[in-house]
Amino acid sequence: MFQEPPLSSYDWQFRIFGFRIRVAWGFWVMGAVLGWDWARWMDLLVDNSPGPAILLAVWILGIFVSILVHELGHSFAMRHYGISSHIVLYHFGGLAIPSSFTSWQGARQRRVGPHEQLVISAAGPAFQLILAALLIAVGFAAKIPMSEAGFAYQWFGVERPPLPDSILYTATLDALLFPSIWWALLNLLPIYPLDGGQILHQILLINNIRDALRNTLWVSLGTSIAVALFMAQRGGLGWIMFAWFAMNSWQALQYNSPRW
Repeated sequence: MFQEPPLSSYDWQFRIFGFRIRVAWGFWVMGAVLGWDWARWMDLLVDNSPGPAILLAVWILGIFVSILVHELGHSFAMRHYGISSHIVLYHFGGLAIPSSFTSWQGARQRRVGPHEQLVISAAGPAFQLILAALLIAVGFAAKIPMSEAGFAYQWFGVERPPLPDSILYTATLDALLFPSIWWALLNLLPIYPLDGGQILHQILLINNIRDALRNTLWVSLGTSIAVALFMAQRGGLGWIMFAWFAMNSWQALQYNSPRW
């Protein structure tokens, strides 16, 4: 699941901030599948909607920007520690893949330690959550209603404004906010190999906890099962992904079982 997909002639490649970016064609398919129901729902909110097709395009663009920001967080952290990287967006989200060491310090270390790896793992969700905070601030300032930030209205005691004449303003903010909040929080769950699982592993290593990886995998297994059961009760197919995480953690535990 978390492997770089093979190169295709349909991939889009470009550079930003010196990082090589590749967007696999499956990323757009994934975005369309996940966003179709949202686009149809948003289309029904107002009479002068531009239509579900345009709203779906807005959703896909929001997913693209937010997940790219997430992976840029990882890549900027790697660059800070002298590691070059490239980014791939694909049907399971995104990957920031280390390529080589670009500084004398990085080459001397040969590998990053747990403190550095913790920063690298946390940087992706942190960048997304910062983006979400900025978007909410823009929504407040411009008085644009945000369905994905309903909690913010309650926290700050701000009255939710009415829908504007054009649903595109709300749709754009929501399409950016949804992944920036929920994708970040999903990745912070202590599930291996998500960012949260990596963070837990590094914290255990930093504190010299024995069998850090196995303890991380046990937490990952329990969390995956709990989330899978919760999502199965709510309906939908999201539980399948967490069932896969549970199976992956169990298999890793068997592989990393103590040898006597």
